Amino acid sequence: MFLKLLKLETKKALHCLPVFFAALVIFGVLIGMIYSSLSRSLYEGEAVARATVGVVTDESDSRYIDMLIDYLSGMESAAFALDFEVMDEEEAMNGLNRGKLVAVLLLPEDTINGILYGENFPVQVVFSKEQSLSNVFLYELTHAGMKLLSSAQASTYAATTLYAKAEKTEELWDAYNDIDMLNFSYVLSREKLFFTEDTLPAIYTYAATALILLISFSHICFAPSLKREDTGFYQLLFSDRTSPLLYLIVKYLVNSLLYFILLLTGMFIFSKAGSDFSISFDIKNILMILLCSCLITSLGLFLEQLFSEAGAIMAQIILCIAMLFLCGAILPAAFLPGPMLSIGNALLFAPLHRSLAYFLNGNSADPELLPMAVWSAGLFAAAWLVFKLRKEARS
Repeated sequence: MFLKLLKLETKKALHCLPVFFAALVIFGVLIGMIYSSLSRSLYEGEAVARATVGVVTDESDSRYIDMLIDYLSGMESAAFALDFEVMDEEEAMNGLNRGKLVAVLLLPEDTINGILYGENFPVQVVFSKEQSLSNVFLYELTHAGMKLLSSAQASTYAATTLYAKAEKTEELWDAYNDIDMLNFSYVLSREKLFFTEDTLPAIYTYAATALILLISFSHICFAPSLKREDTGFYQLLFSDRTSPLLYLIVKYLVNSLLYFILLLTGMFIFSKAGSDFSISFDIKNILMILLCSCLITSLGLFLEQLFSEAGAIMAQIILCIAMLFLCGAILPAAFLPGPMLSIGNALLFAPLHRSLAYFLNGNSADPELLPMAVWSAGLFAAAWLVFKLRKEARS
């Protein structure tokens, strides 16, 4: 009976291939256009618009003012987007009001002497009233710098007070040196203040998203092979005591293996077609492609047992887009609320998306095989449960 079921399900699956290839062309062109648009916006966009900051000073020695402007312009945090220009106060305020300047620095008198001789002169920073993105960034950067400077000054003043009360002023300069070295270490070693994660370039993220959309949408063409049959078919099939579980397993294996062959072949051709992606086909990546096929087939089988054929197709499209959105595959994860991202990362497309992204990047990380296998098994079990309940209802 197993061979009869295998032959029956293989024949049904093969009948879906003409529609699959036709749909593959249509979906491939559509998703390719979306991917091309995204990649072009990432790499061929306009240069970052530079903003101008006005500097107002009464200093007469232009040499030191030029050195100060060169220093400000050369800072890494400002060099890529900010230009500093010396002007009088009236001109600066007019430029600020007209939107030509994003901020104005009002330098007090004797600023240069203060810098040369170690005295602190507060600089007044006036921001534009327009709440543009550049103004917000500049405001946050300025306040972050103020907090760092305040922390450094507080530590110096605290050491001065402590050593004076302890009557150890002769050791104060050594303390100053230690404090300065500590503050410099935080500036030079940014990992002590900022924590980063190794992330893939956005091009691989969007490429993996496009690939999942193509896989999921093209798999819809196998809906006729996964759909529920009419009551008469099941009565005839189970009249000779054929196991319902065996029937569902054969259906699942035939569709999974056929789609695995199609996926592996398509990705191999893609890797040899002169693409810019560094794709390797080691055993882990081949297993990942197999589990990708099993995962998509499990989802399709479950939805086909739960809904009608048209309802299952619509549900698969909606779920695919929703899960990709929740796991940060459409919008960057940084833009999503934490609880929403946590839900998305727990869903079945999150490990698949990450695995495909690293696969396209040249296998720089191991694919997440275990979560994909668990989701595949869980969805198949759910499909079997729905199938069993419907069988009992028919009886």
